[in-house]
Amino acid sequence: MAGLAPLFLAFVFGLHIVMVNLGIGLAWLVPYFKRRADQGEREFEDVAKTLMRFYAATYGVAGVFGTAFTVFLLSYYPKFLGVAGNITLIPFGLSILAIALHFFAITAYWYGWDRWSRPVHNLIGLLLGVSALLIPLGFRAVFAFLNIPAGLGFDSAEGKLYLDVVAALTKNPTFWPLYLKSIAAAFTATFMAVAGAYAYKAFFRAESEEEKRTALRVASMLAKPALVLLLVTAALGFWYAISLQNVPYKFNNVFAGLGWSVGSGEAYYSVSWLFLLKMLLFLVQLAAMVYALPALAKGSLDAGKAKLLLYGGLAALATIAVGEYVNAFSQYPFFIAVWPDVLAGNVPVEALPSFGISIPAEALPAVVSAVNSVVLLEGSGKAAAILSEMGIAKYFNLNEVVNRIAVDAGVVALTLVFVAALMIGVVYLLYILLFPPRKQVAAARA
Repeated sequence: MAGLAPLFLAFVFGLHIVMVNLGIGLAWLVPYFKRRADQGEREFEDVAKTLMRFYAATYGVAGVFGTAFTVFLLSYYPKFLGVAGNITLIPFGLSILAIALHFFAITAYWYGWDRWSRPVHNLIGLLLGVSALLIPLGFRAVFAFLNIPAGLGFDSAEGKLYLDVVAALTKNPTFWPLYLKSIAAAFTATFMAVAGAYAYKAFFRAESEEEKRTALRVASMLAKPALVLLLVTAALGFWYAISLQNVPYKFNNVFAGLGWSVGSGEAYYSVSWLFLLKMLLFLVQLAAMVYALPALAKGSLDAGKAKLLLYGGLAALATIAVGEYVNAFSQYPFFIAVWPDVLAGNVPVEALPSFGISIPAEALPAVVSAVNSVVLLEGSGKAAAILSEMGIAKYFNLNEVVNRIAVDAGVVALTLVFVAALMIGVVYLLYILLFPPRKQVAAARA
């Protein structure tokens, strides 16, 4: 059974990622609908305000989850984060600056509503959208580094590690497909979720024919590009899968169980079942679009198809979380996925310079030992077995690379209490946002 504390981290990370991806899409949708309202389509004013309120609240929740995840991760794996965090400071720093800029844009856009001039407000809206795209740019660079530490160098004279940022962005074959796929998936999930929510609102929450008409119009406007983006995301996902062939360990853990493998073809920690779940969720989205979109376009959508669109939106959000889990769990128990392949000889040391990695062969074992960590799930049995099976156990000392507080009974109890309290607050917040009291809705419109 997986340790409860690491499972807590995975759970928090999944919720955080879903809300962050919603934020990327909403950062563009809110200014879009506000601009349409300013140009005379006043029915979109309430749409823009509703989405903005939801966005501001969920962005705060995402920040809380992200902070909790970071603090606990740092507590569990201080050695790895201490070294890797220092090496990847520039990509991390880019995201941190973008987060600060984005927070300013959210605040300025909301409090400047109908206060700033339209050109200034639109400019802040553009800043809101662009900064939302910059945040994952830095984080995806770090995630790509966890696939292949492209640009990593070792100064033998000083005994220090460094990062060539240009090489990290240009020579990592997994970076651009990962980043572009993430952006496309974020817009897909947001468009589908909002389209489904407004289709549902039209038949089950609308209080007037005008409100129903506006809701159906919003659903129609977003459902069409959502279908296109769904297909684009699938194509970019295939590109990312191809790029992972450079990391046989991770690639085989995802695809060997499905008959697609590279190198030895052996999966040491198979997550093929999780990938199949992701594909099932993809089919749910596709079916919802194919079945409901023609009726929506013809103006003949009924309550049943509206529910189907809502289910498609929920499936899109679930796909985001499951996709992140596939990407993260497929390299268990390693933080940097390519190191076990290099140490086992599946990726020759001579191939590392093609990724911009400048590490002398004789220094490689020491570097791997320094820039790595092993994730434990309920003790060290599975991790130790994988290290032994691959013949690379001598490079890792489980007593040194892992802070065992992650599976301490007291810490597990503490994290469970924390997540329970946090989830109660989140559920209540989302309930108020999605189902506000009638008086509150009337007051907001006034």
